[in-house]
Amino acid sequence: MIIIGITGSIGMGKTTVSNMLRILKIPVFDSDQIVNEILEKNYDVIEKISKIWPDTISLCIKQKKINKVLLGSKIFRSETERKKLESIIHPIVKKEKNSFLEKSKDFYFVGLDVPLLYETGMDKNCDYVFLVDTKKKIQKKRVLNRPHMTEKKFEQINESQWTFEEKVREKPLIISTSYGKTITFFIVLFYLLKIKLLGKNND
Repeated sequence: MIIIGITGSIGMGKTTVSNMLRILKIPVFDSDQIVNEILEKNYDVIEKISKIWPDTISLCIKQKKINKVLLGSKIFRSETERKKLESIIHPIVKKEKNSFLEKSKDFYFVGLDVPLLYETGMDKNCDYVFLVDTKKKIQKKRVLNRPHMTEKKFEQINESQWTFEEKVREKPLIISTSYGKTITFFIVLFYLLKIKLLGKNND
């Protein structure tokens, strides 16, 4: 099994690349989806968050519900607050990732779509990393079109992640999404073929 990490800053096109792998019948672990499920359904996590950030909790049919927009605005304003939340959620994401890898062990390729791949050290699990990138103007346009997104929040999210230059120093395979999905798909296919020829990365 060859593990490919998929990462990049917000709005770069990670989801597009992950979906291309799925089209090719490659299973992909989606950490953002797991985090959303944790925040919506894991009552132990909801209870912990209600004690640390009580104003982010509302009652919905007698059950506590997290206002993810409000929680996000809090954690991206403060590294301390962000690390508190990460200490609650990341161990669960790691457990889910390990379970995914175990279930997918018969596949030749698997993908790990993790926005904070380098920041969390999860790149150490990967044989190769796809670093998804696009032009700054395109990134900003994509992100500001999202619901509840502001320019300030966009900047805070970017500042909470490694810079592109820091990620490049880790020698990933760079995939640009600036020129449309067709070209992006050909880049993905090229790298998959290259990886298949090279085999597991033993660096």
